[in-house]
Amino acid sequence: MPRVFLVGSATMLVISLIGLVVFSMVMAASSMGERHAAMMGGRGSNPADEAPVQGATQVRIEDFAFSPANIVVDVGTTVTWTNEDNIGHTVTSDDGDELDSSLLDQDDTYSYTFDEPGEYFYHCTPHPNMQGLVTVRATGAR
Repeated sequence: MPRVFLVGSATMLVISLIGLVVFSMVMAASSMGERHAAMMGGRGSNPADEAPVQGATQVRIEDFAFSPANIVVDVGTTVTWTNEDNIGHTVTSDDGDELDSSLLDQDDTYSYTFDEPGEYFYHCTPHPNMQGLVTVRATGAR
């Protein structure tokens, strides 16, 4: 005669809870993958993709991008970057050492006064697809 196993309600509850835990872990791993992708670069920013913003002195760091990523200021202007992401970012010169922030945590700021005309390309060290450009004009140049 075949054996029939009866499963009690306590056993069914345990099996259901195990299934729920496994499902939750799979969903958490999936969302971590998306978050990890964002941490590794997110959408990024490229100043070549933006029209220059004249006279902007505030740059937001948000959604893994500098915004605006392409600004034009006059000599003597101080520009301030504010990290609005919940992960650290830097403001680092591509060439030279003019822009060299520490790792900025959420709500941290970094400021730099541009005393020489020129183009200052920069990026975020941990997220190199975050790129920006500050073009500094001689006073009175338009």
